[in-house]
Amino acid sequence: QCRMDDMKPKNILAPNIMLFLFLLLAGCSPTAEQQLAVKPLFPELHGWDLRHVSISDADTTLDFKRVNCVWVIGDDNRPSDEPRVTALADKLVTLAPQGVLAIERDRYNDFKVGDDSFTRKVVLTFKDNSSYTLLIGTPAITKPVYVRLADKNQVYKVDEPLFMKISLDAASWLALEAG
Repeated sequence: QCRMDDMKPKNILAPNIMLFLFLLLAGCSPTAEQQLAVKPLFPELHGWDLRHVSISDADTTLDFKRVNCVWVIGDDNRPSDEPRVTALADKLVTLAPQGVLAIERDRYNDFKVGDDSFTRKVVLTFKDNSSYTLLIGTPAITKPVYVRLADKNQVYKVDEPLFMKISLDAASWLALEAG
């Protein structure tokens, strides 16, 4: 049997507030956020769709291009360490962020993903002539890697050790000579 005391607003409001808070916290858990964010940045593209990859820092640029289905380095088309370049190209295209960070534009430089302050700038050009610029930041050796598409505001956390040490020394990417 229902008593009038049970129907008072304070008796009804408290459980509803608790339910609301529980649902709010459950819906905003890091697990739910990460599940939404673990999609590749370029879900419709593949490494074999790439035609050109340019990687640079403030001083040096390294260019890989695909000639007759083979990756070569530089304007003189030196043969590359094909498996290594292919692995890098695949990782760049299938990049799946671990989460999106809420970072204001004025803090991009702190994460080394600013337009003029980055660890590596990677320009991916595909066979259909579409192009994407990734700004890769490694603010410290012990911190994770951050990535931002140059024309977007979102900064992504990436768990990919390879991106912390992309060498710009062309000789390190050349094919080993047989002999």
